[in-house]
Amino acid sequence: FTPEVSLCSICLEQYKLPVSLHCAHSFCQTCLSTHIKSSCGDCDTPLGFPCPLCRVFIPAPGEIGQYSVDEWATKFPVNKFLTSVVGVPLILCKPCQEDGEELKANSWCKDCSEALCEECTKCHKKARPSRQHVVISITKWSGISQIPDTLEICEAHGGRKFELFCKKHFLPCCSVCVTKEHSSCTSFCQLEEIGRDFIEPEKVKVLQSGMEKFGLKLKSVIGEERTNMKRNDDIVDKFTKELLEFTTNNIQVIKKLEEEHLNELSKLSKESNSKLQKSVDSFEQRFLYLEYWKEILLKNLSNETASETKRVLSYIKLKNIHENLQRLKYTKLEICIKTKILDEVKKLIELPCLADVSADDIVDQVSLNMENIDYTRAKGNKISEFKIAGTYIMGVSFLGNGNLFLADNVGKRCILCDTNGVILQETRLLGSPWGICTSGIDILLTLPNEKSILKFDSTSFETIETVPVDCHCYGIAASGNTIVIGKGKSVDIITDGFLTTKRKSLLSGHRSMSDVAIDNENYVICCTYFEHIVRKLDLEGKVLFIYSHGKLRSPYRLTTDSKGNIFVYGSGSSNIHILSRDGKLLQIMEGMTGVTCLKFQDATNKLFVGSSNGSVAVYEFSES
Repeated sequence: FTPEVSLCSICLEQYKLPVSLHCAHSFCQTCLSTHIKSSCGDCDTPLGFPCPLCRVFIPAPGEIGQYSVDEWATKFPVNKFLTSVVGVPLILCKPCQEDGEELKANSWCKDCSEALCEECTKCHKKARPSRQHVVISITKWSGISQIPDTLEICEAHGGRKFELFCKKHFLPCCSVCVTKEHSSCTSFCQLEEIGRDFIEPEKVKVLQSGMEKFGLKLKSVIGEERTNMKRNDDIVDKFTKELLEFTTNNIQVIKKLEEEHLNELSKLSKESNSKLQKSVDSFEQRFLYLEYWKEILLKNLSNETASETKRVLSYIKLKNIHENLQRLKYTKLEICIKTKILDEVKKLIELPCLADVSADDIVDQVSLNMENIDYTRAKGNKISEFKIAGTYIMGVSFLGNGNLFLADNVGKRCILCDTNGVILQETRLLGSPWGICTSGIDILLTLPNEKSILKFDSTSFETIETVPVDCHCYGIAASGNTIVIGKGKSVDIITDGFLTTKRKSLLSGHRSMSDVAIDNENYVICCTYFEHIVRKLDLEGKVLFIYSHGKLRSPYRLTTDSKGNIFVYGSGSSNIHILSRDGKLLQIMEGMTGVTCLKFQDATNKLFVGSSNGSVAVYEFSES
């Protein structure tokens, strides 16, 4: 045990009331409090902070919003080991000290918070009351600082242990919970009696899928705001160049004004980006909070050796976190820096200023917990449209930075562009792409004639792999490790990295079964062009419903939203049918011609419609 161990890594002095974090690092309580305030004090509803030492995200103690930022440091457990050894040259065995002996300790009991010598350690492990205690070697002091699992602790009532389970509210209860919040409940069982049937596997899948999609929405907003920052930087760079070129012709007269405006512009850029960074930090807080608990708790759910109690508590904790996160207020900030050289400046040299420099702060309420839209009343309004000449858009994918990834069938290329259709990058392909979808950070693209699927890196825009699939593949959809492709006469399910041994065909023998989609419950939706039919089936091939309608002819493309509603384009009927998750017709959008792809963006309630003339129209649904 070295002297450095007893020093706080923030103030570099001996610990004063050391507290431990989940990453096992410890700090003075006051030092940690100062760090917390500086790290997230400006965040909108702060949810955690980075460890001062390892930078790992540390979630806020308690429930969301339960404690103020000023209280957080006081809610982390005191490191009793460090408290007892600070300033002590030799760590002595506590039981031996009580007997008047002074023997060097080599172990620490985390349950008793006592140092033990070798002999006492042996006795401690043999004695029935302390047989199950956690005893760690003092040399492994970092493990002593590890915070124990708190799933069985009631955070609302002073850390009491959960003892009962309320079947009515599906919640664990401590003794105080039973007498206060559940005083009228009559259906309880012991926590240890919770069985496997308390959590349906499908509910875990739905919760996991919902949290993943919620995380993607958060990342999407973060990407948009980072793009806004870059766009502002580009505007500043462009204007700086323009201003410098102008001043070179009048350098002796306007040099002083030039410097004043550049300083003003730089200050405005920093202030704007500072505001955006604060908003980004807030969203990252939510995302990191989500990822932290998802990683910790899903391990419990997927661990077959874990107790059912722990799995149930993990599920409840995960569900509670998911619901609480969705109830938070979300606002997205957009700042547009405006610059323009005044006409008068070009004519006159004695002016108080050279340009108008300002920034518009546009704060939009972001509803990441999307409410169900009543498509029987909602109207899809075309809010924007762009066109890329000479293209035949067969697929659209949304990237985290706000840009679009397009599949150009005629041009045999994939295109990276912004939402205004400005091409940022393009890659030529060996064949004509048809379907497109995202799978994690990868983008999957089908090449029917080449009987292959391309895997793209969504960040570098480079091909990672070409996967042969031995069939003409058209539509493609992915969810987790499951990939569904439409191959004309059947729908194929592929799992585990395209291994052919993990591939099976569904609904064989049909004609022109081209496009496919996967909804929020991992059900497959497919359409058959010549049969004028839409089907929904599970991954085993069981048909859940069949949809047909006199006004739906030659269904060609389809997509789903996050609630499982289905959008189907009828090529022969020139319309889009909007169906509920159980196959009921909600609305028909008439007058839709030449549609070659559909893609719904859940975070914005926008439907992107690609056409054979190279245009992409955006329809936003609203009930007002």
